[in-house]
Amino acid sequence: MNYESRAIALLNHKYGEGAVIAKVFTEKYGLKSFSIKRNKSKKSKNKILLLDKMSLLTINAKNNSKKEIQYLSEINLAYAYQNTSLKNKLIRLFISEVLSKALIDSEKNITLFQFIWNTNTQIDKLENVDNNFCIIFLIQLSEFLGISPSIENNELPYFNLNTANFTNIKNKNEEIIEGEMLDYFKRLIIKEKVSIAYHKRQELIKILFRYYSIHHINLLNIKSYDVIESLA
Repeated sequence: MNYESRAIALLNHKYGEGAVIAKVFTEKYGLKSFSIKRNKSKKSKNKILLLDKMSLLTINAKNNSKKEIQYLSEINLAYAYQNTSLKNKLIRLFISEVLSKALIDSEKNITLFQFIWNTNTQIDKLENVDNNFCIIFLIQLSEFLGISPSIENNELPYFNLNTANFTNIKNKNEEIIEGEMLDYFKRLIIKEKVSIAYHKRQELIKILFRYYSIHHINLLNIKSYDVIESLA
């Protein structure tokens, strides 16, 4: 069945000598993989250029639930980024790297799609992106993935990464956040603004990567984050 949909490009890679495989998050059908022929034609080159990471697109495609790789008939840019600063490009790369790992379900998720689309357009309009953005994004994304940390009983002295809740029990066999890191973590998940020093942000992002690995999927080797921090 042919369809038209908004779509977000996540990543693409060469497939053999004559094709590119692109992973795209569509509004109508969720996560899809498309094959695009690589040749010298202008149409082919334009398609591949438009599939740059986190491009916001409209596509025409054919949905075939029996095929892992779909056919993409037409692709157009739906939103042109205005902010081309290095930091903003790297933040879009970070989002792309995270989503390429975290989106493991091919089913459509319109609220998640709208969140990602709106996040990208909002960032594009900012002169200065919050230094805590990557941490906040992971916390917000966890809500859409159904793995968000509980905010109940947040007056308690520990947060258990394994059970995803605050507790007054420090179990040696489980992973716990406490002290200063707990204070930062708590303030972020209850959506308070907080200034966090560089090395503390590094610790927090590692904690969140670990949280994702326990409850969803391993997010290690997100290479863009360290580069973003070097620009803070």
